[in-house]
Amino acid sequence: MFCLPHAGGSAAGFGAWRRRFAAHVRVCPVELPGRGTRWGEPPPARFAALVADLAARIRREADGPYLLYGHSFGALLAYELAHALRPALGEPAALLVSGRNGPGVPHPALPLHALPKERLIERLWALDGVPAALVDKPELIDPFLPVLRADARLAELYRRGRHPVLGCPVRVFAGDHDPLVDPAGLRRWAEETTADCEVQTAPAGHMLTSHPVFLAWLARNVSGLAAGAAAPR
Repeated sequence: MFCLPHAGGSAAGFGAWRRRFAAHVRVCPVELPGRGTRWGEPPPARFAALVADLAARIRREADGPYLLYGHSFGALLAYELAHALRPALGEPAALLVSGRNGPGVPHPALPLHALPKERLIERLWALDGVPAALVDKPELIDPFLPVLRADARLAELYRRGRHPVLGCPVRVFAGDHDPLVDPAGLRRWAEETTADCEVQTAPAGHMLTSHPVFLAWLARNVSGLAAGAAAPR
């Protein structure tokens, strides 16, 4: 399962998933330029270039049926990668996404990427996107702001390409207090596949990837989808 982070996030955020889901899948966090092991690389400037970069890395690592998971900005990346990887790897066994309306829905909020630092942090705080330990020490956020702004710009300016619909299942999860999604927008994921699309919500906000209900949802889906992908055809 290749995991794509939210705007400003890194592969480290999925580290605990390796053990949690080890019985079902091999968890492969995907590192984006400008963070973690790719800290010295410039942050992404074009969505298509970023997708091409990540697709090349995944093609080198994939060795069988695969899943794609992404949260928020990562949900868009996972969706675009499902299309980019088709020629070489075929479609994923499923596309799992959270915290984002369907790719045909424009970003619903005023852009973050060009805000002054103080207002940017306020907006991130409203989305639970600032760790509590950093609230009183905003200067510690400074090294991460260029990557966050670059990711946010790509997410906020994103427009769905002219892709054919997928044929794999789509699983969608969102917090019902998340200001970046709405029920109609979440249902739009069903437009992206000829297979089934299931949407689940829980009492949570935007940053929900450690929420117990989300983790239970992911475990249930990963277990079922991995078993289906491994079954003889």
